[in-house]
Amino acid sequence: MWIHFSKSSYGSYGGGLNEPFCYFGRVLSDKFQTENIEFPYGEIEICLTFLSPKDDQKRIDWFNKLPHYYRGKTMVRVALPMVEEEKNLTDVFQIIYKAFDIIIAKKKKDDIFDTEKLKSTLIQLEKELQSTDLWELNSRYENLLRQEAIEKRRQERIIRKQSNDEKKKLIYDLRFYYSLPNTEKLYFSPYDNRFCDRILEKLREKKFRLPNYTHLYIEVSDTFENALYHAARAENWFVYGIAVLENYAGYPKKEEIEKQRIVFDLIKQGLYDIAKIDKLDTKILNEALDEVEQKLFNRKQRKTEMPSR
Repeated sequence: MWIHFSKSSYGSYGGGLNEPFCYFGRVLSDKFQTENIEFPYGEIEICLTFLSPKDDQKRIDWFNKLPHYYRGKTMVRVALPMVEEEKNLTDVFQIIYKAFDIIIAKKKKDDIFDTEKLKSTLIQLEKELQSTDLWELNSRYENLLRQEAIEKRRQERIIRKQSNDEKKKLIYDLRFYYSLPNTEKLYFSPYDNRFCDRILEKLREKKFRLPNYTHLYIEVSDTFENALYHAARAENWFVYGIAVLENYAGYPKKEEIEKQRIVFDLIKQGLYDIAKIDKLDTKILNEALDEVEQKLFNRKQRKTEMPSR
């Protein structure tokens, strides 16, 4: 069971409860599992909806009709009207009680969950959390979910490595991403996009083909695990290659030629990671990388060595 909270306001949708409550969806799910409370759907979304001075009359009218209940084949969504952000445990459980009261009221005859047990479990959980260090709980769940995400990415890589799908799709895109603490948005600019474009051009020219995806993304971080954590594959049309730059903090102080070399090597590292897992044509990959590298760096080297007049 996946339970999550989302927030909806003018021009934005997403995000969950504020800290230290941001993992309460998982807390609820774990409690229900412990108590053997099962639902006939795999996902419950509790959407906290806020009005804004910018909202038009249509949205205001919709807001005034809340709460709203929607049930699909595999999920349930409850949208609740909100006046202000949640501030304490009592606020959060008022939201939870309202949402599950609606879910209970909309229960179908053949739904399997015990409504009385559900209500008593929520009351019991609130009492337990009243004597719990919520910040410590928040930290514990943050670490737990992080490790679960990393393990999920590892298993995805293992499955890819074990398969040997025919390489029929021509590469379409190559992008460079990074998740590094205290770095600016354009930390590796302009070399990241520039080099990706040149390598992509060569790979397409040489008909570099992929199994069941067309986009290659390079994810850079200071450790393999950090990069893996951020390399979430939400769709099948792209994959991530992992690259690691441990001493990233010194990058801005490097000479420009050193920066270029670092970025180019990170792209290579990520591409080799993908090629190794998915058994791509390393001959074509090496040829393309070598040609781009020679044009980029041999020309710069010759300029550097040219005697001054």
